[in-house]
Amino acid sequence: MRIPLFLELEGKNILIIGGGGVGASRAKKFLEAGATVRVLSLAFNDELKELEKKGKIELIEGNAFDRDRLEELIASSDLVTVAIPSLEINDTVVEIAKKHKTLVNLANDANRTEVVVPFEGEVEGIRFAVTTEGKSGVVARRVRDSFRRMLEEDEETLYFLKAMYHLKQYMKANNVPVRLRMKLYFVIAANPEFRRLVREEDMKGVRKLVEELVEDYVSGKKEIDESIVKMQF
Repeated sequence: MRIPLFLELEGKNILIIGGGGVGASRAKKFLEAGATVRVLSLAFNDELKELEKKGKIELIEGNAFDRDRLEELIASSDLVTVAIPSLEINDTVVEIAKKHKTLVNLANDANRTEVVVPFEGEVEGIRFAVTTEGKSGVVARRVRDSFRRMLEEDEETLYFLKAMYHLKQYMKANNVPVRLRMKLYFVIAANPEFRRLVREEDMKGVRKLVEELVEDYVSGKKEIDESIVKMQF
């Protein structure tokens, strides 16, 4: 069973097999994440050729069914993407990648792929990614767009995020112990006055209250209601 993760790809080596539209789409996505991208194919579309001209990617003209060449390229890659319609190459890619502990993204086989490249979005620092595990990209896009619209219209949640981020920064800056911080996130988030100020979008009031509450809990003037903490787990 796959689990969702956001990965840092800065400086990672990505090999893409396939020089068409899907290969170009994957190449641009990985480039945006700061990865080093190479594309192996017998031919390349204009978009990939343009990226190579700009020095952004390396195009390797060759046959993916040349096992020795394929193994050499996969061995020096952190992730390999198969972006061609034919499934014939998949067994070989998976076998070689397993040997070299290289992750595999099969753009042509959603059921077998190790890595899923989802449809993603972002609103005010809230990032989300959607996949239907290969059932329908059209539906995945629709769900992503629904998430985006919902968040754009939900101003209270966006202010809640800003308030909680200030709480986090304040506690870290004041060296509040980790175990206490973990409890205070839930306790302060449940505080009625805190929630009222968030609803009223009063960030000045939120910051003042947050800092006062943290100081009270740290000094022992206030006791943590453990029942609130337990409700979150």
